[in-house]
Amino acid sequence: MTKIEMFTGKGGVGKTTMSVATALQYAQSGKTLLISTDPSGSLSEIFSQSLDQRVTEVAVNLDAVELTRELVLDLWRKKFADEIYAVLSSFLPVGREIIDYIEGAPGIEEEFMLDYLLTMAQSGTYETIVWDTAPTVTTLNLLFIQQLFYTHLTQAQKVYMKVKTVFNKVDPLALINKWKHLTAQIIELLQTDTTAWVVANPERLPVEQALNISDSLTKFGIDVNGFILNKMLPLELCKDHPFWQAKFQAQQRWRKRMFQAADGRIVKEIPELTGEMKVDGFLSEVSELLRKV
Repeated sequence: MTKIEMFTGKGGVGKTTMSVATALQYAQSGKTLLISTDPSGSLSEIFSQSLDQRVTEVAVNLDAVELTRELVLDLWRKKFADEIYAVLSSFLPVGREIIDYIEGAPGIEEEFMLDYLLTMAQSGTYETIVWDTAPTVTTLNLLFIQQLFYTHLTQAQKVYMKVKTVFNKVDPLALINKWKHLTAQIIELLQTDTTAWVVANPERLPVEQALNISDSLTKFGIDVNGFILNKMLPLELCKDHPFWQAKFQAQQRWRKRMFQAADGRIVKEIPELTGEMKVDGFLSEVSELLRKV
């Protein structure tokens, strides 16, 4: 089975950095896919090529893709639009433009973003999928909407049974059951084959959000591997300057808070590093640090 390792946390804490560094590490031993569902993702800039249209090889054993809204909805249309139109046009006088309206419905984009993740996991192509997620709130919505969608589809079955006589030659129950099965598969994938790393900077808001999202992921059923504290300042560079000394002490307080609340989970510490966000150099250094700590 393909394993999925997701990276989440507050915006700007270094999720993409940790995702890319981890993907580079996994690619050394097996075929790996790096997926970004962050609307402000920067994989294309990091690898200096467009990754928002299709899966692209970016290094030996490493493929990458940025799942934009446009790409996800295009895939959704190809997979489900014909079936949806067939059902609706069987009892309503509608044209194909109804698909434009439906694709704007809440949850459609999120549902089929995860369908893409499921499809890649089931393809058998990759040993590991590294998932660079959107910031905290968006990621939690992406996950919990699956449970809401599953509940909604269960209710839709009951409604159909009451009004099925109005449909002409098309059985919408088949589509409802198809979507329900898909949602059940996605939930199982997340709860069985997915683990998470929660990234934070050693500051109040990132740490508190990291702890909250860890609790939410656990309640959803996703195992949390642990936490990554990014951009830790070294004492030897701070001790001789009052400003940096105060900054270091503040970081240590939130580091202590993280360790106390981690409940035995791993806490990896990555120091503040210099250099450009490039695969050769900075990201390789982060990859090596993640492997060691």
